Amino acid sequence: MTRHRYDTPINKDLARELFNFWEEIFGPEDPDIPIGVFLGEEADHNRHVVLLERDGDVLTGTCGIMMPRANPNFAGIGEVATRPEYRGRGIANRLCQQSLDEFAEQDGEVVFLGTENPAAARIYHRLGWRRIANSTVYANVTNDDSPEEYLADYFRTPSTVNIAPGDASIRVPMIPLLLTPHDWQVLDGNLPTPMISTRYAEQNSCMGLYRKYQYLLAPSSQSEGGRERAQRERRGMLAEWFAAKTDDGRLVGIATAFVDAENVCNVDGFIHKRFNDSYEPLIGAAIKWGEWQNSVQFAARLSVEDEEKQAKFETLGFRPTPSPLQGEIKRGAPDDAFTISEREVPAVSLMLE
Repeated sequence: MTRHRYDTPINKDLARELFNFWEEIFGPEDPDIPIGVFLGEEADHNRHVVLLERDGDVLTGTCGIMMPRANPNFAGIGEVATRPEYRGRGIANRLCQQSLDEFAEQDGEVVFLGTENPAAARIYHRLGWRRIANSTVYANVTNDDSPEEYLADYFRTPSTVNIAPGDASIRVPMIPLLLTPHDWQVLDGNLPTPMISTRYAEQNSCMGLYRKYQYLLAPSSQSEGGRERAQRERRGMLAEWFAAKTDDGRLVGIATAFVDAENVCNVDGFIHKRFNDSYEPLIGAAIKWGEWQNSVQFAARLSVEDEEKQAKFETLGFRPTPSPLQGEIKRGAPDDAFTISEREVPAVSLMLE
């Protein structure tokens, strides 16, 4: 067995070998990280290392670790895979341990990964990962704090918040934000699969969280595919997203906007409660983008149970849409529903006056 280490970008032949290998292991589903990332498309934003083991010419196992260049204190691990006939030989354990060792040498704080495989979870637990509540995401905190302690402390320090368009620099920073249990149920109803707080529904994605936003909005590469992007293209949407980031590189909020076929700009988003003062400028950035698209109206679709979020939108000038059957009601009319765990929770529509 020989071990190999590559910093992206890697060459196309190796990238194609890796993606063929992962398709054999994981099936034909869209990868959490598209091939363009391995070819260097995000090199300005993230440092990405791929570790391999080979038995002669046979690729037997892989592991990848990604760290944001602006905030290398945390990382995400993905592409942990072992060829079936080589399982039980410690390949995944060795590659993950090497990733952890290199990260610790750089004074890193926490490494995230996701798995729904109980056998893999046992390996990760032995290496120091602990499951984050109501998710299949695990955190390995280098100072031995629990994931919950780390997440609470991570957002505790106040800082100036800046609003900017979303980009690949938040691929990893969105993991602690979206794995934090927020009080609002529906964090973003604009996404093809609405983003629900882990306080109310299990989160089963880690390194794949970024694509839930990016595929909705605008593909960064012709090499990217995906059901979400296909849905966006069929609907003919123009879309954008915005990030609320602190001066020290923490992501504390995300907003999205898309213009539908009737030229109505739909806006939504959320922010960590410790940075509530920046929610209005975050949603304001989405509205301003919609104005640049010459939208004829602005709308928001929220959970009927998220009364605090509805009040925030009303402060921004949004008003409930009356129901043609029920007439005017205090906080809007039911507009289909969100599925939250196994419950159907009515949605309400608000329009900007």
